[in-house]
Amino acid sequence: MRHAVTFSLLTSFAAAGASAADGVAFFESKVRPLLVKHCYECHSQESGKRKGGLLLDRKEGWQIGGDAGAALIPGNPGNSLLMHSVSYQDDKLQMPPKSKLSPQDIRILEQWISMGAPDPRNEALGEVVKKKTIDFETARQGWAFRPLQNTPLPAVKQKDWPRKDLDAFILAELEAKGLTPAADADRRTLMRRLSYDLTGLPPSSDLSDKSDVSAYVDKLINSPQFGEKWGRHWLDLVRYADSNGGDRNYTFYQAWRYRNYVIDAFNHDKSFYQFIREQIAGDLMPAKTSDQRRSQMIASTFLALGPKMLTERDKEKLHLDTADEQIDTIGRAFLGLTIGCARCHDHKFDPFSQQDYYALAGFFRSTEVVMGTRNGCVNVASWVEQALPQPEPAMSDLVHKVERLELAMRLKVERDFMRKVGGKMSLEKLPLAGVICDEADAELVGDWKQSSLSKNRFGDFYIHDDKKGKGEKQAVFRGTLPENGVYEVRLAYPAKTNCDKHVPITVEAFDGVHEIVFDQTKKPSIGGLFEPIGRFHFEKGGRVNVIVRTEGTKDYVIVDAVQFISERDIEREATALAMVNGKGTGDPLLTMQSEDLTKELGKQINELKDADLAMAPRDARDAGDIHLRVRGEVGQLGPKIARTYPSVLFRGAPPKIAPGSSGRLQLASWMTSEENALLDRVIVNRLWAQLFGRGIVSTVDNFGVQGEKPTHPVLLDHLAAKFRASGGSFKTLIREMVLSRTYQLAAEAKSPRTVADPENR
Repeated sequence: MRHAVTFSLLTSFAAAGASAADGVAFFESKVRPLLVKHCYECHSQESGKRKGGLLLDRKEGWQIGGDAGAALIPGNPGNSLLMHSVSYQDDKLQMPPKSKLSPQDIRILEQWISMGAPDPRNEALGEVVKKKTIDFETARQGWAFRPLQNTPLPAVKQKDWPRKDLDAFILAELEAKGLTPAADADRRTLMRRLSYDLTGLPPSSDLSDKSDVSAYVDKLINSPQFGEKWGRHWLDLVRYADSNGGDRNYTFYQAWRYRNYVIDAFNHDKSFYQFIREQIAGDLMPAKTSDQRRSQMIASTFLALGPKMLTERDKEKLHLDTADEQIDTIGRAFLGLTIGCARCHDHKFDPFSQQDYYALAGFFRSTEVVMGTRNGCVNVASWVEQALPQPEPAMSDLVHKVERLELAMRLKVERDFMRKVGGKMSLEKLPLAGVICDEADAELVGDWKQSSLSKNRFGDFYIHDDKKGKGEKQAVFRGTLPENGVYEVRLAYPAKTNCDKHVPITVEAFDGVHEIVFDQTKKPSIGGLFEPIGRFHFEKGGRVNVIVRTEGTKDYVIVDAVQFISERDIEREATALAMVNGKGTGDPLLTMQSEDLTKELGKQINELKDADLAMAPRDARDAGDIHLRVRGEVGQLGPKIARTYPSVLFRGAPPKIAPGSSGRLQLASWMTSEENALLDRVIVNRLWAQLFGRGIVSTVDNFGVQGEKPTHPVLLDHLAAKFRASGGSFKTLIREMVLSRTYQLAAEAKSPRTVADPENR
């Protein structure tokens, strides 16, 4: 491993204890001239440019860093963004952009960072260019983010007027302003108001002016229409629809199950906290019965709802856009905040950093809700569906059908790809495509010759070095993988006796840089076309580079294609190869051509429309922390951010999440904990808004700086504390509100009160 050796030498140098004076001398003689020549043009105050938010003309500049965070980590060049960019490891983050630094200059920077990055340039950043930092400690004192303040009931003069605690808070405010309450509504008006507010329906005709209000409220709250009325409000909040509504408006055949779940939750007064936990992580929660398991899986449909750009070709962008939509919905519906605004930069108004956003995004990028293809359309993604609990053998049969549907979706994509790019590729040669980069995708250095003489090739052509310019040529393949994991890397080439036996190949992976010497006279073992180079661990968004070079060779070096195939698929590939050669058995899908797969897909989708399935998500196979995206661009990787909760609402260490898990269970637990008082304030305010026409906070979806402040903050906290104490009972709080004297007052078109308080605050 070339870099590993270099790094060990450099760390030994650092460990030898170069003096501070030696470090400064090294910086002044080697590093400063390099930075002035190659970096100051775009990253200095003198030039007036601060591209990417980064200054490199002073120490504080690289310490604070730019849009992606600190530019380097003293003593750790391997994890320093500066080294990543100057090494040209990512084709979307290459500095300097005009031309790559020489190997000698790169070694100077690497050595400097290994020494601890000594830098005598102590000029402070000007206030204009200093990156604004968020004062979370101060932000936590804001009315929305502090713990619930449950204060005693205020003293009032009209002691016999309040019927419920909330009445005392309202009356105290009126008396403080020299106002008196309105008169009570007449009984018929009140009954009508209650019926519409609680069930959405007009009152029955048999009501009389002598009907007991409390008993009538109980009757309405316990009617089936209560859940339908209040469930509808929730469904609007969480963007419920029976179809995708995006670029491809496909029907969500199983969405109705979530609608019914919500209605049942309100009718049975399910704890609000359990209600939230099930929607975030119901598919992962333990269950005592199959009915409970069924309900929890259906609840998690919440994450799969919402419009998605199913035709997005960049699947990583699709996954991140899906996570963004989930974060935005949870932020607004659960927390009353526009957290999604921090995807590209720190929130402009509220105390949410870009790091906070990607800490949350890690939970949802680690959750799979879209995959595969739909209706045989190669570029159209589908949504995940899972079998609901049922007796055997029906359960196993349904699970098998869903798995076959997903396999058919994947194979359809691969067959069409091979037919389009691979020329006359046959199943006998390549039953599974994995990820393939053709020679046309490679970045070429030097003069390579194109050829099609050999029929055993991938695509229309391959290239060779013509045995000239040895050491001057290389072909760089940069792969994009769908998920983290171990992949077998294979090289395609037409084997010839006049090819070289010692072709140098470099594989840059997550687990290091690997140097391989490859024999191109050997006949490829995979369909006579691809030969394995080795198995390596890669991470999506990280280094996935294969470099074929010519130095040290004498004969022909041929470059055709590079394949990355997941370690999990190798056994399935062997089965398919045996089947097409009549030497094995397996799923017939493995040997179907594209046209047959299209027909099979349509058949399977129709068959499963009415099956006992839920649009339930699942943890992704490559679940884990994700990289911050500089300016929100998918390919611009910043540092990896640990999954955790928003800093303004949480002070502790990141949660411990098992490898391969999304962490949604931990997120659901924190979201509903007493520590998160914002959740209680937001839902109580929503209930108040539905019953009184306006929230205590009028901007019900925005409790941030751009939203309105509460008109009665003490009352809001009092109700939120009572709601928490009740275990999150919707019916208990709604009952208290509608039986309050405040709710039962008459409406006034004009009075001294409307003049003094025209907005009824």
